[in-house]
Amino acid sequence: MKPSTRDNLIYLAVGQGLVALIVADLIYSETHHTKMWMPSRFAFRAVTTSALLTYFVLKQMRAEKATVTQMLAAAVFAVLLQLGIMLRFREVIDQLPGMSYSALALVEMFFAWLLTVRGTSYLLGPRKRNSE
Repeated sequence: MKPSTRDNLIYLAVGQGLVALIVADLIYSETHHTKMWMPSRFAFRAVTTSALLTYFVLKQMRAEKATVTQMLAAAVFAVLLQLGIMLRFREVIDQLPGMSYSALALVEMFFAWLLTVRGTSYLLGPRKRNSE
């Protein structure tokens, strides 16, 4: 199976899982006459930006032929860095309108991505190359 086909199947499975969870919550809330569960604005922003940052870090590390250990270390570092920044500025992030937050999150995630990719490559040593 081609790697791109495999990746697309993984994305499809994750998407279907999320849709199934939302539909299950919708059905439960309708049958029990309750409100649907929704995370807070801060929790939603923290989870989505951490997930996006992890995706971009892993994609870059994979393109640079990193080992599994290096990729895992980079992902953990990226999530911890992102959550640390988010928790430090929790009240500001929670009060920002969507467009303002998106602009600031984009810049912040770029610098977190840059620090993670360059920092982990410096700290963990050289990566394996195809020519070696």
